[in-house]
Amino acid sequence: MAKKKIQAEDIKRAAEGKWMDLIFPRFGIDVQWKKKTPCPACGGRDRFRFDDKNGNGDYYCQHCQGGDGLDLIGKCTHLSFPEVVKEVGAILGLDDSSKITDADREKWRKEREYREKEQRELEQKMRENIARKAESMFRNAYQGEFSLYLKNKQVDKDPKIKITHDGNLLIPAYDEHGKMWNLQTITPDGQKLFIQESGGRTGGCFFVIGEVQPDLYDAHIICIAEGYATGMSIHMATGHPVALSFVANNLPKVGAVLRQKYPNAVFVYCADDDSAKQDTGLKYAQEAQTITGGIIVLPDFTQIKESIA
Repeated sequence: MAKKKIQAEDIKRAAEGKWMDLIFPRFGIDVQWKKKTPCPACGGRDRFRFDDKNGNGDYYCQHCQGGDGLDLIGKCTHLSFPEVVKEVGAILGLDDSSKITDADREKWRKEREYREKEQRELEQKMRENIARKAESMFRNAYQGEFSLYLKNKQVDKDPKIKITHDGNLLIPAYDEHGKMWNLQTITPDGQKLFIQESGGRTGGCFFVIGEVQPDLYDAHIICIAEGYATGMSIHMATGHPVALSFVANNLPKVGAVLRQKYPNAVFVYCADDDSAKQDTGLKYAQEAQTITGGIIVLPDFTQIKESIA
């Protein structure tokens, strides 16, 4: 009697709930549920999302489109659809005729590593290009003297930033080694923009208002805040240097970088509580505090000295 041919629909019914932990790993495919990740098939940084919406290993990629688990395996391994069906059936115990070898799995692993390496190199190239653009924009800026933003916020200009002829502020974003990776522009009406091209680096980058003068033996205070107006207000009220993280979710990254750079510093996280997104500033300040130690204050600038005494 001829052996009954296994059907794709049989596979899908048997595979429900097993794609992420059982089936995909056998083909060297790593996915995370409902989290944006690199696409196992075409790479990228965060273009892929596995949601298993219909129980069929469903996913979507912004570059190579979407499909079900059988489609994804075919894209990653270059097996034909009948071969994929047969191999997945074997994994599920529906068929015992698998032809996948350890050499196949090793080949797929190397291909995945190659795609990931290519993507890392591409992202680094894009970051370097934007870094060069940021340096050029800052160095060659046609400067002015008046900033409506500074006037409205009633804060001083740090000597290390620039005001352009049309009233924009230019604030460099540096890493711990002093390399500029990006440039924030604050328009007269308060809009905050980084260089808009994709791939620019901001994570772990910061700008310091004032000067950090680390004491080799005694603790010294460094305040960490999000935006320029908040940071300058703190500096004007306390005299302490203030590192700007630019955005709330960068607070933990900046704190970790500065902890390595200034091991004796006492960090004062000045949480910005004006966000409409459920205390976002406070949430990330607490996350940063867990990593680096220090204390958290809300931006009541007239009482910061008493708060950290």
